[in-house]
Amino acid sequence: NPLFEAPDEHWHFFTAEFIARSRRLPQVTAPPDPWLSQEAAQPPLYYLLGAALIAPIDTAGARQAVWLNPFASVGNAADLTNLNRAVHGAWEAWPWQGYALAAHVLRLFSTLLGLGTLLCLHASARLLWPADARRALLATAVVAFLPQFNFLHASITNDALIIFLCAAALLQLLQLYVQQTAGAPPPRRRLLLLGITIGLAALSKTAGILLWLYALGFIGILWLRGKTEARDWRSRANLQSLISNLLLLSAPVLALAGWLWLRSWALYGDPTAASQFVAFAGGDRGYSLWQVLAESGGLWRSLFAVFGWFNVLPPAWVFWVWNGIVLAAAVGGMSALRAGEKSALKALFSPAWLLFTWLLLVYAGLAAFMLRTEAAQGRLLFPALLPLALGLAAGLAQWRRRAAFWLPPLLALGTTLACLLGTIAPAYAPPPLLDALPADVPPLNADMGQGLTLLGARMETETAVPGDPVTLTLYWRAETRPPTNAEFKLELLGRDLAPIAELHSYHGRGLYPAPLWPPGRIVADQFSVRLDEAAAAPVLARAFVRLVAAEGPGVQVGEVKVAPAAWPAAPEPALARIGEGVELTAVSLADDTAQPGGSVRVDVTWRVTAAPGVDLTTLLHLGPGGAPPLATGDAPPLGGDYPTRAWAAGEVITDRYTLPIPPDLPPGAYPVWIGMYDSASITRLPLTANGARQPADTLQIGTLTVTKVR
Repeated sequence: NPLFEAPDEHWHFFTAEFIARSRRLPQVTAPPDPWLSQEAAQPPLYYLLGAALIAPIDTAGARQAVWLNPFASVGNAADLTNLNRAVHGAWEAWPWQGYALAAHVLRLFSTLLGLGTLLCLHASARLLWPADARRALLATAVVAFLPQFNFLHASITNDALIIFLCAAALLQLLQLYVQQTAGAPPPRRRLLLLGITIGLAALSKTAGILLWLYALGFIGILWLRGKTEARDWRSRANLQSLISNLLLLSAPVLALAGWLWLRSWALYGDPTAASQFVAFAGGDRGYSLWQVLAESGGLWRSLFAVFGWFNVLPPAWVFWVWNGIVLAAAVGGMSALRAGEKSALKALFSPAWLLFTWLLLVYAGLAAFMLRTEAAQGRLLFPALLPLALGLAAGLAQWRRRAAFWLPPLLALGTTLACLLGTIAPAYAPPPLLDALPADVPPLNADMGQGLTLLGARMETETAVPGDPVTLTLYWRAETRPPTNAEFKLELLGRDLAPIAELHSYHGRGLYPAPLWPPGRIVADQFSVRLDEAAAAPVLARAFVRLVAAEGPGVQVGEVKVAPAAWPAAPEPALARIGEGVELTAVSLADDTAQPGGSVRVDVTWRVTAAPGVDLTTLLHLGPGGAPPLATGDAPPLGGDYPTRAWAAGEVITDRYTLPIPPDLPPGAYPVWIGMYDSASITRLPLTANGARQPADTLQIGTLTVTKVR
């Protein structure tokens, strides 16, 4: 994954870089620092540790060197271009130097934290299932091969630290549980270590506060469990031991994180600083719980595989694989619950229930945050990854087949490799460079300005429906290095020249701006745009390209046929057959009277039985047959927006024409005639009706009465 192509990654980097450079904590300012954004209000531990790691590296000029894409499509996986948040070039390549080296050091730090999470997960599984090493390996392998876990831990993000610290704290809580089962009271040093872990978690993200509350409840449940098994309900010493344990746990938390809460209160009037994140997102959105639950689909998918800035998705089968793994685990888990039949009290004290309550608490905290701001991101549930993984392994193991232990990890590994090689890598691949224009590409050789020549273009999509993507390839060459970024604009014009798709971007889908091009080489810039779902169809849309800095409509680079999702039904039988492939199935005059100087609308329905292959013009005449017309309304079908050369068999075209009435036409009744002729040769096409060819190859479609002007 290229640098800064993960959510908020460049903000995380520059927050750590700010601390390394200034040796002080950042804070949200007015106006906000665009290179720190909301991360200036984050708990600082990840950034403090990261600053210590990159302090020896010279990152001077990093803000000037990082080239952000101003056209980046953030949060919209339906977009087809500008998936990249930043522009990447040789300055980021190996051997890394400057900010690129520092960024990769921080990425390695996140990866090591991910390794720590896996070790905590494996150790927790061994505690729960000391006699079954396969379950521990299964739980660890499924997480290790989870695409979203790998993507997250290959990025610069404080999520990596909070996930690790939560896993470490849960491991310690399970150790306390196992020790109590063996009859040993909680050691003071373990409680202090647990408190330190939770305090560090609170210094990492606000989920650490939830972890503190959960740990207090966990210790309370252990105390209640001990009293229940000992049947000792009156001992004051037991109550004092509970209070002592809670204080031992809380003291390190308050010592480590208390100052941060006071600082946030003083700076923002909010000890958690959550108000700053809400403000950066545009303010409190005031959602209801039902609206939050409606976003569960995106939350679920992003647990498994959503990349980039929430705009790069894998193929659907990846989600089907993971849904299948989860479903298999759920079925196995339910069968185990039915077979267990534990009492309610024993279930309350079971490690499975205690871990499940942590998952519920994390989800409740996320849902409360989502009431205020957009945050349906699966990574925010990863602090509860340990119980999720253990539950998954427990459910899969209930199938009691060898395949249950090797097939899910193998499938998971397959999804990760597919996402890496088939989704992420192509999303950021620059366009290829050529030495010559391909022979099958129509040449244009258009001087576009700024030293750029558009050598040719090819429409890769011939037919589309509204809402579909349209793909084309533009072949550019830089004669000299452009002095600016040379933004270009593509417009697809539909009926009445209305835009039905457009793109304003750097070249190369936003990845390869013109200043990076080697002069003299040809850049084969293939990209896609999505048609407006409300685009009128059918139409033969025309594509125009221009540089934004240049004036004028640009250069036409091709056409694409835009058809409706379904063609309308045609009336039966046909009124007339025109040529070899066009049938007139319906025609009517909007009015049977008109005045001189006015006009009459004529509605027509065509059915295509064979592609005409050439441009035809509709003949519309007023006057006696066999005589020169008194008025004409000849026009190509649909005003030329959908010429007959684009028609194909099976299509039904609803058309409309206007017949103007000359201002000096005497009153009277006049026949109206229709037909078709070749636009180039003006030769009329044979017209047959009722099995007979009609005189002058025209058909009378009505009579128009012209009245006196009142």
